[in-house]
Amino acid sequence: MNNRLRKGILTSALVCMAALALTGCGGKNNNAANNGGTNAGTNAGTNNGAGAGTNAGGGGAQNITVKATNFKFDQTEIHVKQGDKVTVTLVDEAGSHGFAIPDFNVDIKENNGTATFTADKAGEHPYNCSVICGSGHANMVGKLIVD
Repeated sequence: MNNRLRKGILTSALVCMAALALTGCGGKNNNAANNGGTNAGTNAGTNNGAGAGTNAGGGGAQNITVKATNFKFDQTEIHVKQGDKVTVTLVDEAGSHGFAIPDFNVDIKENNGTATFTADKAGEHPYNCSVICGSGHANMVGKLIVD
């Protein structure tokens, strides 16, 4: 009986650890130096990819909300003007995800996390999910286009 109880406890513990590993535990990262910008409050604005709300010459402010579901972002292309101050908010709608733009040292690893940076480099800048989230993780990509 004692061995059965031990096996049951061990099996339960292994199942719990496996479930925890599969949920993609992304830890909180509130350190602005680690996410490439300053952490800000939650932003309600979204950018539909059209560059809404920017000045013609840049230097404006952009609040962009990126929604992540299992293995895709709601936006695969985001447009901003060179010189814009950009605040990105990540909203996990399904699963645990991250959002990284390596060219601007942005790496958000928490739901409703934000990062702010200046889009000072013109061109196309790839972004991706920065939290291993499962079999479709590699498909979670897009590009920030700085005009």
